[in-house]
Amino acid sequence: MLRNGCIGSQIFIIFFSLFCLYANAASNKEFGSQNNIYLSDWARLKHQAELGDPAALFVLGNFYYQPPKGSSFRLDLKKSAEYYFKSGIRGHAAAQYNLALMFHEGLGVQKNTVESYAWFKLASLNQSPVAKHINRVSVKAVITMESQLNVEVLAVAKNRVNFYTNIIDKKLYRKAPFPG
Repeated sequence: MLRNGCIGSQIFIIFFSLFCLYANAASNKEFGSQNNIYLSDWARLKHQAELGDPAALFVLGNFYYQPPKGSSFRLDLKKSAEYYFKSGIRGHAAAQYNLALMFHEGLGVQKNTVESYAWFKLASLNQSPVAKHINRVSVKAVITMESQLNVEVLAVAKNRVNFYTNIIDKKLYRKAPFPG
């Protein structure tokens, strides 16, 4: 025969177990009623990137730019630039800055002063609360480039900034063509 204390603790354990199952199920639900089960952090990251998460796209860009040791990633600067573009066009300040540097130096993409200026300018205007340092560094790059570019090239670069700003503001990410 069970004592009342044992029954109470058994009921507590049952309710606690149900609560844990519910909490775990709720954490697995991310989009609507769809359950997402990931076998690895890589699968989760890839899925988030496919859904258009700017942070996941940025991380993938970083992995292709500087592959972690022991990973299956290989150095691929072109892919890195593409992921930075996808992230930057969604408003990720660090991706905008990194893409500007890649266009400025010709890393993985053809060297392009207009694109470099456009992405530095976008990074300098980014209103993200975590972009303060990027804003300061980007503003310096923009000022330097404005003093070095001739009037015609600067006008084209500013038009490019307006083009990207329009895409970002209207969230037309999928319609944005990768430069070059």
